Amino acid sequence: MASISSVPEQVKPWPLAKAAAQGIFDPHQQYWYLTVGHALAEFLAKAGYTHEDQVNMLHHFAKMVIPYLGVSPISGLPRWNSFMTDNHTPIELSWDFHTGIEQPTIRYSIEPIGLYAGTPADTNNDRASADFKQNLTQTFPNIDTILFDHFQSAFPNRRYAKSGPEDHPSTMFWAFDLKKGEIINKVYFFPGAVAYTTNQPELAVISDAIKSAPGWRSENLGYFDTFVDYVDTHSDLGFEIDMVALDLVPGASSRLKIYFRDRRTDFQAVQDTMSLGGRLPCPSPDFEEGMQKLRRLWNALLGTANVADGTSLPYNGHRTAGILYNVEFHRHNEIPKVKVYIPVRHYAKNDQHIAKTLTRFLSEEARKRQGCQNVPSYGELYLECLRSTLQALAGCLGLHTYIGCSLQPGGTLRVVSYINPYPTWRS
Repeated sequence: MASISSVPEQVKPWPLAKAAAQGIFDPHQQYWYLTVGHALAEFLAKAGYTHEDQVNMLHHFAKMVIPYLGVSPISGLPRWNSFMTDNHTPIELSWDFHTGIEQPTIRYSIEPIGLYAGTPADTNNDRASADFKQNLTQTFPNIDTILFDHFQSAFPNRRYAKSGPEDHPSTMFWAFDLKKGEIINKVYFFPGAVAYTTNQPELAVISDAIKSAPGWRSENLGYFDTFVDYVDTHSDLGFEIDMVALDLVPGASSRLKIYFRDRRTDFQAVQDTMSLGGRLPCPSPDFEEGMQKLRRLWNALLGTANVADGTSLPYNGHRTAGILYNVEFHRHNEIPKVKVYIPVRHYAKNDQHIAKTLTRFLSEEARKRQGCQNVPSYGELYLECLRSTLQALAGCLGLHTYIGCSLQPGGTLRVVSYINPYPTWRS
């Protein structure tokens, strides 16, 4: 990534970024930069990023990302129906708290969209992904494109069929983990269109792609077969296989993640899925301790403290209701990790409740860990950040999309908050 580290320290990153926007003449790009860019700037600052990292990451956002976010939602022009968020905002921010005592990591995901996507001039948004990839590989020459090219050929952009399982037009997402001094790139593919046109289950076309991928030998795929067995055993539940994700890092370090949705919404089903029905060799004390913490956060977010684990949440038939998961696989047959995404967008009280619950949970966890009493309250900084940039919290629902949770060694819980920076408020 190009660095602009010569910027004086006393020049604050966001005013600098805002000034740079004066050179952006496209009104759609200006909108995205001065709204989502502002929120991203606040996230980076509150999360403790260095001045240099803040400037470089905002520069990357301005030069690489905003030209590919499509028309602004206030323009009145036809918008591409991106599957990124429920109201089709093509970018989602996330704040990774880790286990609550580490410095947070800010990330975001986008769907590259052309200005004329969805119109007769560009019916299927064909050019944006190709142009975005070309620019990305020029900006990040160390990106491993071998696996990318393999999976892109396995899941080519095809005209979607609304009557098929993929009831949205999105075919590819990109994501960026903003780490100290570097940006990690990820890409997401949707298998639904290929599955539909070839008359195969989504997991079958994913399996074919993984088992033929460079460097992914069959002897290293034991746990992938374990996951397939779990899905097959629950075929009556109709798990919805949404996406497959890939890290664009040197081959041996790359992870594959499969995202799937379960319409069961009781915590008993969550506990079953987190161990793939007992198929994963989860160390008992760590797993039980982590699940207790997950249950506590689940109950606090969703108001289910006095509800039995086998009781479902209130019915919601929305496309993104139910419970979303991903299973993360590595090349060397390590035990995969399962992550649950609590869809607070559909089931929580309001955004203020969500933010305060996260703050309280993380503060309590930090206090319990020896030697962590003086750790900065990143939960409080997160709450302050939301209030200062995205304002409406009390009585409204729509800012938070998911709260992601995964069990970590030692029985700790990793927590990630996902944010729609242009929410459609729902009271």
